[in-house]
Formats: sequence, C-alpha cells, structure tokens
Amino acid sequence: MPVSIFNFGIKKMKWKAKVLAYATIVFNFLLIISYLAFLSDPAKNTWIALAGLLYPAILFLNLVLFLIWFFKKNIYFLPTLIIIILGMYHHSRFIQLNPKISSNISYQDKLKVMSFNVRLFDLYNWNKNAEIKSKIIALIKDQKPDIVCLQEYFFDNTRKFLTRENILEELSFKYYHESFSSESNMNSMFGLATFSKYPIINKEKIEFNDEKSNHCMWSDIVFKKDTLRIFNAHLGSIRFNYSDYKIIGGKGRPIRSNQKKPKQNIVNKLKIGFRNRSIQLKKLIPVIKDSPFKKIICCDLNDTPISYAYNEFNRLYVDAFTKSGFGIGGTYIGKIPFLRIDYIWHDKTLESFNFQTHQEPLSDHKAISAEFIF
Repeated sequence: MPVSIFNFGIKKMKWKAKVLAYATIVFNFLLIISYLAFLSDPAKNTWIALAGLLYPAILFLNLVLFLIWFFKKNIYFLPTLIIIILGMYHHSRFIQLNPKISSNISYQDKLKVMSFNVRLFDLYNWNKNAEIKSKIIALIKDQKPDIVCLQEYFFDNTRKFLTRENILEELSFKYYHESFSSESNMNSMFGLATFSKYPIINKEKIEFNDEKSNHCMWSDIVFKKDTLRIFNAHLGSIRFNYSDYKIIGGKGRPIRSNQKKPKQNIVNKLKIGFRNRSIQLKKLIPVIKDSPFKKIICCDLNDTPISYAYNEFNRLYVDAFTKSGFGIGGTYIGKIPFLRIDYIWHDKTLESFNFQTHQEPLSDHKAISAEFIF
C-alpha cells in the first residue's frame, strides 16, 4: 500500500489529527518506559514499575494507534510499528505459539507439575458456589499431576471445612508438605501446600521479615533416580481491599452489614507490593541458587513478565510458558486482561513441555501446569 507523507508536520494538521498525533507520541513514550521496567529495581523507582504493570493496556493502545495511522496512509504509523517490534522479547512473555505435543506420548521418566492459587478454596463463598472446593479438586484430578503446589491454601483444624483430607483421599497423593503464615491461628491455617505422589525427604520454610502472609517453602522430592527441590512461593501480595477489587475485578473478603466500606488506595498498595517483592527476592534468589538439586519453582509472583521481579527469576531459570506454552498466558481473572502473574520456572538442565494455562474460573487465578522429561 503506498504511503504518503503529507501532514507529517503536526502544525499542518487539523485539530483532531493533532490530538491523535500527540496521543501517539505520549503512548509511544509510555511503551518505551514500560519496556524498561524489567531492569528497574522498584525499591528505587516504583513509577517505572507501574508503567510495566500497565504494559498490556499501553501496548493495545499503541496497536490501535498504529492501525489508525496505517489506514490513514500517514507516516506516523512507522515510529509506532518500530517501537512495537523492538518489544518482541516482552510480547513473547505474554503470548506464545509453540507447537503442541500430545500428552499421550510415552516418556520413561516424565513428571507433571501443577501450580494453583486456590484462594482458600472459596472459603468466603466469593463465587457464591458451594461446589468450588470440590471443583478445584476435580480439576486437579482430571489433570493428573504428580506434584501440585497450592498457594493461598487453607486448612481448618476444626474439620468443618476439609481440604487436606479431601485432597489426599480423592487425588491419591501419598505425601504432603504444608507451611502456614504467621497470620494463622489455632483453628484457621493459611499458607502454602505441596502434594506429591513421590516421597518428600526434606523440607523447609523461608520467611520474609517484611510480610506476614507471604513466604516460600521447598520440598526435596525423590523422583526415580533424581532428587528435585520443588519451591512453592507466594510473593508480594498487594492486599487490595473490597473497594479496590471493585475497580480492578476479582473479589475481596466480604464486608459485613455493620462494616464501613474501605477507601480505595490502589496506586499506593501497588508501590508497596513492588518494593516488598524486590526485598523478598534479595533473600529468596540466593537460597534457590544454593540448592544442591535440580529445581522447579512454582510461584504466584503477583507481578507480570515485564517486571523486575520476573527478570530476577528469568535470567537464571527457564520460564516453562515461553518454552512450550500456546496462546495468551494470562492467569489473573479480573477486569484487567492478559495479566500473567503465575509461573513455573525450572533449571536450564531440565526439559519442559506441554505448558498449559487452565481456563476454569474456580479462583481469581487460573491453574497452570507443565511436564518435564528426565
């Protein structure tokens, strides 16, 4: 299609075209800034991190602007196109087109790992569906993982809301490792859990001084002739309240009739979350690197693939989604589309395939899984 360069100068444009041109310059600049988020430590600069968080929306607006200028046959489409192409590394962390491999292919030593933030198994009935817990267990059963890592896990010591017991009975797991946060009390236990069909021979909890609810744990699991260290992590929760979720989608803890609705404070909470993850990673990454065994890391990172936190993991380990995922990798279920905040990383010496993002809306997160060949 021939492209004319008339109206290249903004001063010669009509006022509507001028507005569009200035908007293009602004969103081009914001897209470039968002690309830099993975290099910028949010403990030092949170505004670049915020631009990175908004990357999916900023990219979408740039695509719209590109199409408008392109069909207007105006040269203003070219800078936008170049900037979009320069971000292919980041785009590939959200969208992948890897060829699918049949799960029926037989490998002698194949291990399937699943990670899922189960949001307390819908303890507070956010979905207004009493069957959510049983549906979560049914989803895991259908996928037949050898190891499953659960974040926002709940265990009830009063046995009124059975979780561990149902999982062990219905999913035929023989071994488990639970780790609870300091916010737990004698009856209600909140935290992480890893269930395995293979023996767990050692385990440990990694706590963070800055956060009571977030932590990590690792489990040494013997698989055939290998010992694997499975990390199960939940980092940098943003602690949105009921009013915040009304804006971004998802559901906070229900408000009783006698309680006052809390004020919205989204930006400040995001900034605190960015800083907390940066601090937590400085403690966690050295522990992971020191592992004497091959590592698989299941993580609710609460951050996107364009973030500093993601890059701290990804420069050392392989993101299973980029290795064998297909389609859009978004895992958060809310009003903001394409937010990918849940991950499975692994050592570069391991081979992963058949990464899946499971679409069932049983939590505010989607479950993910990957298979490994030894």
